[in-house]
Amino acid sequence: MNTISTAVFPAPLTGDVHRVATTWMGKMHFASSVNNHTIHIDKLKVHGGDDRGPRPKQLLLSAAAGCVGMELMAILEKMRIEIGSLEINVSASLSDSVPKVYKEVQLEFLVKCNIEDRTKFEKALALTLDKYCGVIAMFRNFAIVTHEIQYVK
Repeated sequence: MNTISTAVFPAPLTGDVHRVATTWMGKMHFASSVNNHTIHIDKLKVHGGDDRGPRPKQLLLSAAAGCVGMELMAILEKMRIEIGSLEINVSASLSDSVPKVYKEVQLEFLVKCNIEDRTKFEKALALTLDKYCGVIAMFRNFAIVTHEIQYVK
């Protein structure tokens, strides 16, 4: 494949570098290879796509939920706190200007745990959101991030 490069990179990336390879599949459909997994990204039919996958911004919300969930579970495990279930719902509002970016992100945690463990769960969640989840740290550069916990039976 012959390529013509017009970009000038200041220097090679160093340290812990993440890479993905994304290929156009036709129309608005792209396939992105991430750690030997394929994620299909597409637009809705009304916007010229075939709805073969989620939209990119919604994948950011999924990444936030996944990052928070994994970091939270690691902390809970270290604290020896067992939970019965956890659901993380993420909602975000878009700016009115173009490019449309998230201006507010709300995380809702539905968790089942013993009443006596709720304070520890809240401490673990605070550590996750304030210190360990890199995706939430990135979101805070452009959006207000809030959260709510609902304890379920």
